[in-house]
Amino acid sequence: MKTIWLSLAALGVISASQTAFAGEVDQEFIVDTGSIGKTTHGVVTSDQFLELGVPTANGLRIEGEQSMRMGKLDRAIMVLQRSVEMAPMDMDGRILYAEALEKKLIKQKDRDPALFNFVVKQWLFVAKNAEFADQGMQGYNHLYKIAGTAPKKWEKEKKFLDRILIPEDGSVKVQLGARKDGPPLPGPKKDPLAATKKEEQM
Repeated sequence: MKTIWLSLAALGVISASQTAFAGEVDQEFIVDTGSIGKTTHGVVTSDQFLELGVPTANGLRIEGEQSMRMGKLDRAIMVLQRSVEMAPMDMDGRILYAEALEKKLIKQKDRDPALFNFVVKQWLFVAKNAEFADQGMQGYNHLYKIAGTAPKKWEKEKKFLDRILIPEDGSVKVQLGARKDGPPLPGPKKDPLAATKKEEQM
């Protein structure tokens, strides 16, 4: 009887290792493919993922992060949007997506109210649905940076959006960090984008 149980246990370990290996193969997106599209030292880019029609949310998230680091915001937004569509509850991908959208909004000379509203919704989603506390704090901190406020303790999401979102017809100018109600933020008044502007000038 003991021998049978040991045999079954051994089979279980082998099966589990095979399953884990199969999962690793499924997530393996860095391969040498010189004959397909353009390559960079054998690394497949997201352009090739889309051409091949087999992108993974994880692969697109990594490619989106790389595009952001290289300053290719439009490319990053497109790739990260696809990643979010494939894995809506992946907070790492959602945070990167919101960061890319926020960077685009900040860089705009005439800021798009529709983009402002969309960025607010993305950070609100992160703040309310984050799996970890640090992710949730990121959501709240960015809401303060963009809208100048965050949901109150018992405030429903719809009520918060009703007082924060602005008309998208251009009748109201986008003002980043402007509170819609409540007391001002503690401390001296500062331009919430001062640090970002300083970095861009350097």
